[in-house]
Amino acid sequence: MTNVGQDGSGRGWLEASGLLHLFRILGLSVQPAKLGIALGAIIATFAMGVVLDWFWSANGGIGEDAVSQYIEARKTSAQYEEPAGEHGIFHVWREHERRCVLGLLGSSIPGSSVAAGTPVGTYVQKHSAARPLHNLAAAGYGAWWLLRVHPLYFALFGLGCLLIWSFAGGAICRLGIVQFARDERLTMRQGLTYARQHLIDGFVLAPCIPLAFILILMLALALFGVLLRIGFVGDLLGGVLFFLPLIGGFVMALLVVGSLFGGPLFWPAVAAEGQDAYDAFSRGLSYAFTKPWKTVLYVVIATVYASICWLVVNLFTFFALTLSRGIVAWGTSPFGWWRREVGDASFAKLELLWPLAGPNALYAWPDSSGLAWYEYISTFFIAVYVLLVIGAMWAFLSSFFFCGCSVIYVLLRRDVDKTDMDDVYMDEEAYDELAHVPAESVAEDNANSVSLPVVNPPPVTSANNDASGKSEETPDAEDQAPHSGDTSA
Repeated sequence: MTNVGQDGSGRGWLEASGLLHLFRILGLSVQPAKLGIALGAIIATFAMGVVLDWFWSANGGIGEDAVSQYIEARKTSAQYEEPAGEHGIFHVWREHERRCVLGLLGSSIPGSSVAAGTPVGTYVQKHSAARPLHNLAAAGYGAWWLLRVHPLYFALFGLGCLLIWSFAGGAICRLGIVQFARDERLTMRQGLTYARQHLIDGFVLAPCIPLAFILILMLALALFGVLLRIGFVGDLLGGVLFFLPLIGGFVMALLVVGSLFGGPLFWPAVAAEGQDAYDAFSRGLSYAFTKPWKTVLYVVIATVYASICWLVVNLFTFFALTLSRGIVAWGTSPFGWWRREVGDASFAKLELLWPLAGPNALYAWPDSSGLAWYEYISTFFIAVYVLLVIGAMWAFLSSFFFCGCSVIYVLLRRDVDKTDMDDVYMDEEAYDELAHVPAESVAEDNANSVSLPVVNPPPVTSANNDASGKSEETPDAEDQAPHSGDTSA
């Protein structure tokens, strides 16, 4: 039996539940404006990390497996000693988080992580066996390592990422939520303008509110511990009032769990409602706690969908890069001519300028020992262009995340607040469009407009007939004016 929706249009429970709307995330995320904003944010984040690594690595770097050793030390309760190496903090943390993200995507589709881009084969076999919670925990350990071992670096890098991704993520959410809810496409300039206008009081402060509450509660619990250090009075009051720290711990747990599930809804709330950060914070937690199982269902479906889309995009990118590299490399050494001997193997020139090892490594830095000084020029530009292509692939994943959060926010808002899906704050775009219309174009439109003659409408007649069968005509306004000696007909 067909399940008919309330509007009688034949829509079943599947569409009414919002699950079909999740499949629109792919179409929303591939808009060039969103991809361009995400790519710009990725480049800015990398530039900031490279600069910080340059300062922090002046006296030596760290080992590439520093985060993994920290996790093992935490599990075994052993003392952690940072391994020395030649890598920067951002490089080590970035590679660890990248493996966790790709492992999470691969765990959604067991056995696909190798093609999805996880760089270490043994890591893939360990983390892609349908263990998404393990990868989430490893990503959390990576952030905790950065906070505990390098607190100043964490503060500077975290503040920079908050500003960069609040601006970029807010713009993407604005573009995505208007396109999804109202089927209208804003320009990149409109999205960035909206994000700039709501940057500090909305997109930046929204994720900071639960953190501020948690820090305040932690300080209060610490002060309660100081109270227990006092002799007789501290023991008496501390024992009687110990229910207060229990309540504080319960509230902190709610904030942490609510931020994990409702935190991604903060930025879509600002993008949709045009309100301040506290409104976004309250909406995000309210929707996540009111509809917890539906929130989890939406997140799981969106994650699996993202994994499938990422697999296709990654393989397509690898195929396109392989075609370009293979044909050009053949041109640098047709029929085996002009190959360069390096050690016991021979390579075409492009193979030296652009190493490629499969979908797990779309680009690797070349060995500079076998290159001439003028070949560094082509190597530099090849690296820039190839890395931009790879960055666009990661920009797609970032755009997919923010668009998915926007779609989930609109669906949960509809379920909780009974708000129409097309109810989105649009005043600023309207005023912005009017403010940027040139006066010359308005005058030209008025000059080119055609004036039509005004035709008076015919008198309205009444269809009421009297008993004699005659119709009575409605008098004109002029006839309705009072006249001296006026008599009824």
